[in-house]
Amino acid sequence: MPNISYVDGVYHNYQNAKVNINDRGYHFGDSVYEVILFNEGIFYDFEEHINRLFDSLNSINIKFHLSKISLKIIINNLIKMNRISFGSIYIQVSRGIAERNHSYEGMNIKPLLSIIVTKKLNNMNSDLKGVKAITLDDNRWSRPDIKTTQLLPNVLAKTEANKKGAFEGIFIDSDGYVTEGSSSNIWIINYNHEIITRAIDGQILSGITRKTISQFAKSNKLIVKEEKFKKEELYKSKEVFLTSASSFVTPIIEVDDIEINDGKIGQMSIDLRNLYFSELHNNQ
Repeated sequence: MPNISYVDGVYHNYQNAKVNINDRGYHFGDSVYEVILFNEGIFYDFEEHINRLFDSLNSINIKFHLSKISLKIIINNLIKMNRISFGSIYIQVSRGIAERNHSYEGMNIKPLLSIIVTKKLNNMNSDLKGVKAITLDDNRWSRPDIKTTQLLPNVLAKTEANKKGAFEGIFIDSDGYVTEGSSSNIWIINYNHEIITRAIDGQILSGITRKTISQFAKSNKLIVKEEKFKKEELYKSKEVFLTSASSFVTPIIEVDDIEINDGKIGQMSIDLRNLYFSELHNNQ
């Protein structure tokens, strides 16, 4: 199978794809990214992901030179070159190449685009399994709402979760409220069948799958609330689940060794996952 990537205007085999040692993304994490899934010609929330990419670029003042249409053409070319039917697209834009200096003021730098397409196993229709999670202090920088590659706290949180046999690490702020997962948004369902997730308040990433699930749930007459909730509310919830571009809707059946719903996957989580796939395909 071909392994073709895109770096700075050129399509490369993986082994020949290289980024300059002075790229600011490498030195400072001075870059933003997106991950988009696709399946048999269907992109999952493509426009929303691309819009967020450009919002992130604007937030950190990177003057990107490509249009959204040009970017989509490159992505489609890569998918065809790699002959992948189900996979993920990783898009990263760094500020570009420059002599190492914290400040970029006065520098004439061209942003550098790199894209990788990865094949994934199509397990959307396989048996759904619940996952375990742990909670950790939220020690990230104060702008997690921007999707930058400055992900060291997320990396450490996910690794700590994996070490403890869990799938996800859930961040807790200094006031004891849940913010989000290391790579996901977190939801609870209470015994009044209300679906609750934290509001977009600058302390979490505005997840694309989060937004889509919220819209689909509301359109199907389900009650969705955006408000803070404490760690203790996780433990006492009827159901807990996470959402992300790569995990879709994934039930959480245990948090900090405390079982949720007696360790069983809740029906509403299953229904929301099925609703997500159904609505996405209907809207193509």
